[in-house]
Amino acid sequence: MYFDPQMFGGGLGDFLGGIFGHPEKPYDKAMEQYQNWANKSQGVQQPYLNAGTGALGNYQQWLQGQQDPSGFINNLMGDYSQSPYAKNMQQQAMNAGQNYGSATGLSGSTPLMQQMQQNAGNISAADQNQWLQNVLGINTQYGQGQQNLMTGGQNAANKLTDMYGNMGKQMGEQSYNREAAKQNNFWNTMGGGLGMFGSFFKPI
Repeated sequence: MYFDPQMFGGGLGDFLGGIFGHPEKPYDKAMEQYQNWANKSQGVQQPYLNAGTGALGNYQQWLQGQQDPSGFINNLMGDYSQSPYAKNMQQQAMNAGQNYGSATGLSGSTPLMQQMQQNAGNISAADQNQWLQNVLGINTQYGQGQQNLMTGGQNAANKLTDMYGNMGKQMGEQSYNREAAKQNNFWNTMGGGLGMFGSFFKPI
């Protein structure tokens, strides 16, 4: 048997490469990139998710406030106050009625007074109705706005769920590949070491 330096050098190279090499590093880098981009995506979607989550409670409270329609309307009307426009219209109607009564000699008569009261009542009712319609319109817009926020939040939640699912799959695959690379490196190292020691001598 004789010593073969070429075989020894090859075995030594495999052995040292296995000891000092890190075949798992590319997978670590890939996993870092997955995590980095996942964090960026989460940062984009999170505000919408937060807004939708907050809107959910607001929307439920909004619905609860309308479970009793009569109570809801009465509660709204409790905040009503006559508009300056309606007051002005009533005053003009009263002046017109008084002038008419003076001109016709009907001032103070029951029919004229009833008509003047009816005119004032009609003006007040119209003003109340206009106010209520405005308030109901704003209230409806509020409910719709909360629904829109919830829809945006749900969409963001769906996107984040899909992203986390895909990321979990990718990270799992990379973890498996990383461990496989380490195992392969171990056995290559062992093979290199055995080859190095076995190459000291060759049969003549």
